[in-house]
Amino acid sequence: MTDEYDTYIEQVLTEVPDADRDAIREEFEKYHTQFRIEPEDAVRSIMKRFQKTDSTSSIQSTMESMVASKKVDRFTELGSDDRNVTIEVAVVTYTPRMQKMKSGEERQIAFGWIEDLPFSNENSTRWDYKDWGNHGSNLSPGSIVRLEGVSVNEWNGKRSLNINQSSRVVVLQEGSAANIPTSDPVDLATASSMEGPVSLVARVVASRPDQIVKKDGSGTIDIVRGRLADSTGQMSFLCWGEFNHEVGSLLRFEGANIRRFRDTPEVNFSDRTKIEVFRDASFPDADELSSQNRAKIEDIRDGMRGVDITVQVESIETRTFVRDGEEKSLTSVRVLDPSGRCKMTVWSPIDLSPGQVVSVQEARIRAFQGTPDITVDDAKQVTILEESPWGEIDPESHVVETSLGELRNSGSREGILTEGDVLVVRDDCGIIQRCPDCRRVLRDGVCPENDAVVEGVEDLRLRFVIDDGLASANVVVGRAASEKFLEQDMASIQTRINNEGSANFVKEIKDKLFGTRIAINGRAIVDDRGIMLLPDTVAEKTEDPVSIASEVRETWGVVL
Repeated sequence: MTDEYDTYIEQVLTEVPDADRDAIREEFEKYHTQFRIEPEDAVRSIMKRFQKTDSTSSIQSTMESMVASKKVDRFTELGSDDRNVTIEVAVVTYTPRMQKMKSGEERQIAFGWIEDLPFSNENSTRWDYKDWGNHGSNLSPGSIVRLEGVSVNEWNGKRSLNINQSSRVVVLQEGSAANIPTSDPVDLATASSMEGPVSLVARVVASRPDQIVKKDGSGTIDIVRGRLADSTGQMSFLCWGEFNHEVGSLLRFEGANIRRFRDTPEVNFSDRTKIEVFRDASFPDADELSSQNRAKIEDIRDGMRGVDITVQVESIETRTFVRDGEEKSLTSVRVLDPSGRCKMTVWSPIDLSPGQVVSVQEARIRAFQGTPDITVDDAKQVTILEESPWGEIDPESHVVETSLGELRNSGSREGILTEGDVLVVRDDCGIIQRCPDCRRVLRDGVCPENDAVVEGVEDLRLRFVIDDGLASANVVVGRAASEKFLEQDMASIQTRINNEGSANFVKEIKDKLFGTRIAINGRAIVDDRGIMLLPDTVAEKTEDPVSIASEVRETWGVVL
């Protein structure tokens, strides 16, 4: 919030130069934390609070221009900076949810669709909106309302309306959830790539009541969590209210919303969403959907909930800790399956042995250092299987061969083997200095995390880019793998750099690697910035020309 406060603090100081900056900040913080009033809505009151008795009329006129009301009929008449808008709209959807604010506080808001020109026969325009002021009683779907004191928000070129706490919502025509317009339902695979209102037909494969505790300690909110599935996949859902449908029910949802939690799509709906039992004899039953949608390690993503997965135990480490005066245990388990490796954390005592295959139900997925981990809250969620669905996997030799193109479309995981041609070798290869506390690389002796000058710890690193013709990846090779690949220890490399200079060392690395086919075994981190590979081993890929020619002849049916 600091930057947002600073903008409005400067506005107050412009009109009241003698005011104390810290006192103004305290007022903004009080309005935001105690009264939940956003800074743009509080600026006028705070400015009045600090005005001196001899304020000039020019200050008053400036204030009036800042909050001048703008009445419009169409959304197209609004600009991205309009703050005090009056407009009549038709409410299409209204879905409440909890959102984490910049201050760390969780706050209930709502979002949905509204349309302009509600009393006209002309074509209307639909906008998204957010309700920050708990105006739900006046925003029933199907109703027509006049919004007073709302503001325009623009993000990535898309405009929407904010209904603030100080805004006024006047009901002009009552509505009900039954007026939600219907639309053709989409499958869950399509919905997973969307965000916003959607219609679905899906079967309930898991459901459980839950509660969210308000950060301010004022109480709890009853919710229902679960999973929906169809033949294309499954998705977690969050219901803000009662959900009286049993597991196995086939339902049609109109007016649901797709929201993302840590980049993972989730279906959100409330008692305002139209939900009805749907009948389709050809739709797969719950058991079939649960089995076909069972996750693999390559499928898991940060933020997923209600995950069912089967894994083989590789190693187990248990530690104890004290929380609230009570000793508790945490079991960290390295697990694998035919698609990769990851870590599983069990927050209760559990008896497991290496080599066992276990079925995990209703797990959560949390990312640690970029790689998704399986989180199990209760040992009862884990069942030891008598037989493995894939046979025994040898952890010593288990790697998953994959291309960079396949990695780009999958999630982060460990234990992969991939290859590509080296296109770029970074100039910062060689000896680097790391912060002894956070391990970040120092820039001119300054830690970017702590913004302080520290005495660095020497380390060895290679950085380059590989490409396989379909995708590219950044490769960061740590000390152990670099020493093995270069067949030199760090001390020898340091001596060479001291004698010959780092530029000569980097040139040798470029001459050695550029255009070379490289095989990498290790960990892959995949996000919206691309692929980053953290190798355990790096090796030059040497291929026999005779074997290559034979493979080409066989592939293309060439007869000599």
